[in-house]
Amino acid sequence: MISAIKVLNSVTALGTDVSVGSDGIVNIASVETVDAYNVRGVSVTVPRTEVSGVVTVTPTAANNTVYTFYINAFSMTTGLPKVVNVSFTSAATADATTISNQARAIINADTDLSVIASGTSTIVLTAKATQPFFVVGGTTANVDSYSSAGATTIFTNLSAANGTAGRAVRGSVAYLQNKYAYSANGNALTQNELALLTSGFFYTEVVISYISTTPSGSGAFKGEISTLEAVVLVRANSDGSSSVFTTTNYADLLGSYGTITGLAAGYRVEGAALTSAITAGALNSTTQVQTVTGALSSVDVVGGDYLVSVSTPVISKVLGVLSSTTYVSSNTNPLTSGSTLNVFRWRNLPV
Repeated sequence: MISAIKVLNSVTALGTDVSVGSDGIVNIASVETVDAYNVRGVSVTVPRTEVSGVVTVTPTAANNTVYTFYINAFSMTTGLPKVVNVSFTSAATADATTISNQARAIINADTDLSVIASGTSTIVLTAKATQPFFVVGGTTANVDSYSSAGATTIFTNLSAANGTAGRAVRGSVAYLQNKYAYSANGNALTQNELALLTSGFFYTEVVISYISTTPSGSGAFKGEISTLEAVVLVRANSDGSSSVFTTTNYADLLGSYGTITGLAAGYRVEGAALTSAITAGALNSTTQVQTVTGALSSVDVVGGDYLVSVSTPVISKVLGVLSSTTYVSSNTNPLTSGSTLNVFRWRNLPV
């Protein structure tokens, strides 16, 4: 069951929109707080545009011959599965074009079918928008519109191949509003937040699953454990690609060392060692303020992180963050200016 939905059209630095405190409490975009130990899973679905699947059926010409195949697709009116059987007898003087013409005429006569036929000497079947998947088959075999299958004989004198693999849209405004039951008359949980989705942009979908215990209620339900989901929708870009993100600080939240990545990894991120030279500022043993440039400056550091150098060693817990390169540290041994350190970072381990 969904407990909360949050739309982030901008992302704060250092991944603080979703954070795990040193006390082990996960703050989810200011709409939900969860004990980190109760988190059971984190899924991240990147946005992508829809691609209409294409299957090309190629006939081998034969005179006065029965050609038969089927298209298993959908009704554009109802969205329900729909099967169209294509069966005809070729002319006395047939060629690939006349045979294809006969097939296309039967298919395109059904305007409700989610597939349209084109081509000349072949039957090029293309999925219509919103329904990218279908299957073409005969008595011998079938070919779908999404698995990139090569030429396959589906019936005597008929072969089919998947020319363009279809894929469903993810992360568009319409997709998300439909998935999470957006309605102008809907409840406040979905309607108020989903109204904030920006038209023309795609969103990365983050779902944090966790368990919760019912604190009150009738005897039958008190103490019952429920699985809940907090959904965070992060605005990404306008073209649906997963490689280009226009949202500032996107990597802080969802990048390789971002908060969500750490949460999905069990609150611990072990990346490749950072080995470039580090110029360390003076460490004030009273306030324990540490300023670092170099390798660490490219990695977001948040309260609760542990920074571990395997060469000194230096183990430092981040007690608080002043900037992306300056933090309050539990370490009382200053880093040596100009030293080269192999630094791993542990993400927000609860004490």
